[in-house]
Amino acid sequence: MQPVLAVPDVAATVAYCRDVLGFHLDFVHGDPPLHPRVCADPSYAAPTVHLRFEPLAPQTAVNPSVDLWVHVGAGLDELFATYRDRGVTILREPEDRSWGLRQFVVEDCNGYRIRFSGEPSAG
Repeated sequence: MQPVLAVPDVAATVAYCRDVLGFHLDFVHGDPPLHPRVCADPSYAAPTVHLRFEPLAPQTAVNPSVDLWVHVGAGLDELFATYRDRGVTILREPEDRSWGLRQFVVEDCNGYRIRFSGEPSAG
């Protein structure tokens, strides 16, 4: 499954995902980019998260009602520290959840929420 997210500025969104979140540019169609695809870091436990972006229609607002989930496996707290240091908007700090995963939630440059999960903390 590849969610397609409508964004006001495709190039700026790709740059944010690449430069701030550390995602990888998988492919780009068009110049300027019309349908780029980014994927999470290949070292993650579930690296097949792909996001495609397309331009919003004129006069359309972003509706970030999508909650994306990226499972990173080990290193969740280190990833959180990296994002915090890069100034990523943190909505929820890392916490062990009752369903057996540790999670934190960020907001991207368009207001979409991305939930990162990993192994629970030891102890």
